[in-house]
Amino acid sequence: MQGYFRSYALSKNPWHRIAAGEPGTVLLLRLMPFLLIAVTIPIALIDDEAAEYTDYAVILLPAFTALVNGPLVTAGATLVVAAVVSSGQYALGLLPYPESAWSDLPPVVIIGALCTALSWIRNRMVNRLISMTLVAEAVQTAILPELPAHIGGARVAVAYRTHDSPGLVGGDFYDVQETDLGIRAVVGDVQGHDLATVQLTEALLGTFRERSLDDPDLRTLAARMERRVRMHNRGRGELDQSYATAAFVEITPRFDTIRVLLCGHPAPLLVRGSAQPLSVRPMPPLGLADFGLQVSEIREATLMPGDLVVVFSDGLIEGRNAAGETFPVIERLNAHVTSGIRDPDRLHRKLKADFQGGGYERTDDLTVLIIQTPGATSR
Repeated sequence: MQGYFRSYALSKNPWHRIAAGEPGTVLLLRLMPFLLIAVTIPIALIDDEAAEYTDYAVILLPAFTALVNGPLVTAGATLVVAAVVSSGQYALGLLPYPESAWSDLPPVVIIGALCTALSWIRNRMVNRLISMTLVAEAVQTAILPELPAHIGGARVAVAYRTHDSPGLVGGDFYDVQETDLGIRAVVGDVQGHDLATVQLTEALLGTFRERSLDDPDLRTLAARMERRVRMHNRGRGELDQSYATAAFVEITPRFDTIRVLLCGHPAPLLVRGSAQPLSVRPMPPLGLADFGLQVSEIREATLMPGDLVVVFSDGLIEGRNAAGETFPVIERLNAHVTSGIRDPDRLHRKLKADFQGGGYERTDDLTVLIIQTPGATSR
């Protein structure tokens, strides 16, 4: 589908993979206590000097298990340790190791029961946290819902990823609306990554979705969103004021003209034979219009069937690799278009592979919105 909420750069840090809940890494983590026992007990049977250290591994198996497993597995580990201790030389005498007696069994059972109880409490807390997270994600996806693959006859693909925000919605925002005046789209970036940022993101998207249906031109639409930022900043201290950059795009109903208005945002790209920026003198970011002296300009350009419009946030072009080089979005787009790739979904996946394969690191939220006009066969 649209590649929602997927990172353009997969973390190579194993601790990040564990924290992210990657299935393979989590499974290995859950098995580690048992792998430890599987390795140490045979060594203890062979080497008497290693038996002392193996004793600690056996006795602490329930505690290790409780750290990464639930109560059932922890209880199973407790039973395994109790069985091993009961089979020791001075108990049932079934095993040459360990040198345990019946007096060693009660402490093992008590420790195991305590670890099982703690793992049950931990699981309840985790389950509650997961439930709260699912509710939060449902609310956030209502703010930024998945766009359909076709809007008003145009093909659409989007990739979006937050940076420091713990949720699904960060400072970047985007939307595409079909209106009587044509297709209108916005990609923006709100300053910051905290809860206030998410609140302003939701407010700006609501304003765009409502006013894009009726406002006669992009200049009026941008003024509405400027007013919304001012309302958000009302009553806030100077250091708490927010602003947002935005790129507004309008494609006429006949798909023959595109109009662009910029408010402190990177220029979109028009891709035909090659990618060309739709540059225009930008207005100040939304919320900072008082600092601009010039009248807002709207750039118009002719569209042809099958043209691509690529709108992105600065998180894409500010990503740097180990050599300090920024991501060459125009160069990569030209390479893929030259090879015959014009399908929006395939194209954004190619850009994702380029970003990841080139070792580029995100330092901000990242959004890429690709719109293709109808009338051409894409592959």
